[in-house]
Amino acid sequence: MRGSVKIGDLTRERLIQFGKDRAKEGAGGVTISMDIGYIKRVISHAAAVHGIEIAPEPVDLARIALKRLGLIGKGRERNRRPTSYELIRIIAHRDANPRQIIPVGRIKKLGLSPA
Repeated sequence: MRGSVKIGDLTRERLIQFGKDRAKEGAGGVTISMDIGYIKRVISHAAAVHGIEIAPEPVDLARIALKRLGLIGKGRERNRRPTSYELIRIIAHRDANPRQIIPVGRIKKLGLSPA
């Protein structure tokens, strides 16, 4: 479906199939929920800002169906924390990005400072 479906063809059935396909690819319930949310945001924007005649209701109905099918839900609770090495790599990656505005490294160091 990605990129090949016109906005007016986003029916409830097509969105449900999209959710099922994403689940088969290994996407979890939170990821599928976010995908559906992004689609709704685009549709709502298109209708409100550009005057495209499309209703967001099929997205809402698809979300309900996907939830009832068990494909949308809460994420699994995590009890693992990143290692020092992983944090260093994350900070280095973010700091190396010239488009990164938020000073992740400085914020993280502030959070790790002794009280």
